[in-house]
Amino acid sequence: MINDNIIKRVIIEQRELLTYSSDYLEREQLNVIDKYINLPHIIIISGPRRAGKSVFLTQIIEKYYKNTGFYYLNLDDERLISITVDDIDRIIEIFIELYGENKVIFFDEIQNIHRWERFITRLYNFGYKIYITGSNANLLSSELATFLTGRYININIFPFSFSEFLNFKGLHFNKNDIYTTVWTARINNAFEKYLTYGGFPEVVRFDNIDILKNFFSDVIIKDIVQRYKIKEIKTLQEISHFLLSNISNEISFNRIKNIYSIGSVHTAKNYIHYLESSFLFFIISKFSYSLKESQIRTKKCYIIDNGFIESIGFSHTLNKGKLFENLVAVELLRRGNEFYYFKDKSGKEVDFIIKENRKITECIQVCYDINDDKTFKREISALISAMNYFNLKEGIILVNKGHDIINVGNKKVKIILLWEWLLSHISNN
Repeated sequence: MINDNIIKRVIIEQRELLTYSSDYLEREQLNVIDKYINLPHIIIISGPRRAGKSVFLTQIIEKYYKNTGFYYLNLDDERLISITVDDIDRIIEIFIELYGENKVIFFDEIQNIHRWERFITRLYNFGYKIYITGSNANLLSSELATFLTGRYININIFPFSFSEFLNFKGLHFNKNDIYTTVWTARINNAFEKYLTYGGFPEVVRFDNIDILKNFFSDVIIKDIVQRYKIKEIKTLQEISHFLLSNISNEISFNRIKNIYSIGSVHTAKNYIHYLESSFLFFIISKFSYSLKESQIRTKKCYIIDNGFIESIGFSHTLNKGKLFENLVAVELLRRGNEFYYFKDKSGKEVDFIIKENRKITECIQVCYDINDDKTFKREISALISAMNYFNLKEGIILVNKGHDIINVGNKKVKIILLWEWLLSHISNN
């Protein structure tokens, strides 16, 4: 049992250190909370380390609870390293002793307590409105689902979107600005920085990409090695570097097993699963109408932020096209799309297809430079093939320069600037 005085000191200090500074950018997801504020559901805020989950919690507190009362505890504090689920009742008593009776409670980095889902369930049953954050997707959703199926809502916090990046830099976007020369020049410069440096808040704030080296290491060690008790640490690190150097390339679990002499394909899958659960990498499948076939086909790998590609040292192996493609994959993930890559029987490939319910609704090709005639024909041909396969009338090619609409028979191909597509979800001001 952890000492009461330690718990009190931590709670008081953390409460005093909660900041509501204007230096922090208001995240786009904050407006989503409006829909859930009066629901009894547990709010799970998940995402990679250092993406801004804790700041997001303070923004929720400031907007909704600052003047009405709440409890807050960050479980990533080293003084709480020995805390167990048995300490929770006493922690609630201390909360009441210090701040009176409230029914709103925030737990930051909840996964640091073994069997956390049991006491969260108990608090829920006692009528608490609960907000929790964590850096492990499967740990949060799968374990809580065992006890509270359908009674929680998940909100992902990723590194800054491009619109958030612009806002942080003081370039507040209005769709009418697209047509001004000065603003277009500014946004092009900002986009080049975002393309390589990514959107982690600390990187954007300090303009220093070297920070990501420690982020990457922390995820591997704290979120995977320690949590899953991995013994072959070097193998895990080598696999993570392999994935980083093969962004957007086709990979297979069997190949990874053979390259690193892993005992079985199952173990290779587990390593990839751990890297995905920590929000470091994510894997997409080749599309097939057969779910089983889609699961066993080769995959493609992407990383949660382009800055890792530059900072870890593999940028020399990746051209701008790879950076473009990774950026689109992350944005599709951020928007909550279900997406795959597609390859027809002749080998023609489309980078992303989007599925809604049971229907493919969009085909997206990504090409940094489409000016070369050979490249242009290849990209158009593959896109038209996919559009025919899925009976779609329109397709998109996202590019670095150029803007056009091309008609091929009864098909329409829109060539759109990538940065413009990234901002397409923003309504007119």
